[in-house]
Amino acid sequence: MHIGGYYITHTQQNTVRGDRQNDDRQPKAAGSYNQRLKHTLAEIEARVDSAKSDDDLVAAITLLSAFPTPIKYDNSRLNQITLGIVIASALTAAILYFQGLEPVLVLWPAAATVISLIVYGVIRMKRKGSLTKLSDRIYYRTSLFDYGLTPVNFSAKGEARKLGARFQAFRLGNYSREIQNLLRGTYEGAEHTFPYDHYHFHYVNRRTETYTTTDSKGNVRIRTRTVYDHFDRYGFIVPFKYARSLRISEGGLAFFKSGWKSASVSFNKHFNVAADSEMEAAKFLTPKVLLEIESAGQALRGMDLEFNSAGDLCFSFDDSNIITDNRQGGLEQPAAFAELVAGHSTQANLDAALDFIHTLMKYSDNNFEQKTG
Repeated sequence: MHIGGYYITHTQQNTVRGDRQNDDRQPKAAGSYNQRLKHTLAEIEARVDSAKSDDDLVAAITLLSAFPTPIKYDNSRLNQITLGIVIASALTAAILYFQGLEPVLVLWPAAATVISLIVYGVIRMKRKGSLTKLSDRIYYRTSLFDYGLTPVNFSAKGEARKLGARFQAFRLGNYSREIQNLLRGTYEGAEHTFPYDHYHFHYVNRRTETYTTTDSKGNVRIRTRTVYDHFDRYGFIVPFKYARSLRISEGGLAFFKSGWKSASVSFNKHFNVAADSEMEAAKFLTPKVLLEIESAGQALRGMDLEFNSAGDLCFSFDDSNIITDNRQGGLEQPAAFAELVAGHSTQANLDAALDFIHTLMKYSDNNFEQKTG
């Protein structure tokens, strides 16, 4: 769905061709086959972590070309073992029951059946999940390459302190604050080009709450305990020279908002404005800008725009889906997945967020206004 220039769903432009080759080939020894597959996936994972380009990712995927498709673990031996345990347990339970032994003894083979089925399910899920997780990691890496994003090395708590000195948005949490991920890139738009950092901020609030307990004699006691509430925020930091000392937020400004109000009733209903200068707020928050902010606010939860005194923007929100796994296909069909990775991945929400920032710049640029008349 597209809302005022902001996408809240994910699309994928690449198409995937089915890889039908080698479908009829079956491994001769399940044990050795599974070991080879596990070893190959581990090697692919290592190559993915050290990859510098899509070509490196494609080369890693091609390590699976020697395996029959679709790529999957052979569970035939696991099926046989589990079936054997279930049958043996059922027969044992029947024998014990008809011998008239204590019912509790019959429960032991029944428990063995339940445990074996649980183990069976866990192994199957783990094997399938290993392919899914590695496919997700590969697609995440190709998205970074396609958008020119570079992971930044940083100290989690130290970076949070640095950003907290620049923006109020990083002063949340009375117990702990840390940056959990930081990506750096450059956006090239029709009117403006700007560098940006995309971050994941995690903070924790500590509080004390009271609760009651009742013992076996009916005595009621009031106790206290410490509770830790965890929160996550995501967003972008970009240079923005068109506004300073201004904050527009969906919440959290009730005691600090300025007296400035826009002419838009719906904007005033959803957003609070804090500014050192009401004149500067009015200058930046033109009708076009108000509409763009409202549209973005409809697609994002807890949106906040903070322009500091140095001319930088922190654009933050609660949504975690800016870069997401919207792949169509995976390692199960390596040839098709390699073709997908070799193409250009599309992250609609990342595009929309950067387009939104670009639009704010465009509508705030006096040169743009002069060009358009």
